[in-house]
Amino acid sequence: MFDRLIKAAVDVATIPVSVAVDVVTLGGALIDRPEPYTVSKAKRLVKDAGEVVKALAE
Repeated sequence: MFDRLIKAAVDVATIPVSVAVDVVTLGGALIDRPEPYTVSKAKRLVKDAGEVVKALAE
């Protein structure tokens, strides 16, 4: 369970980095990325948070 908490905490802590990369790359348009880094990070954060909730429910 702690590994899931750590993953979620790292995702939260690195969101500003994703935002900065999106600003520099114009949301990923300059590097032909299908979605911005911030969106990818937010999806990963939601997934990790869901895993934490499931682990707490067990």
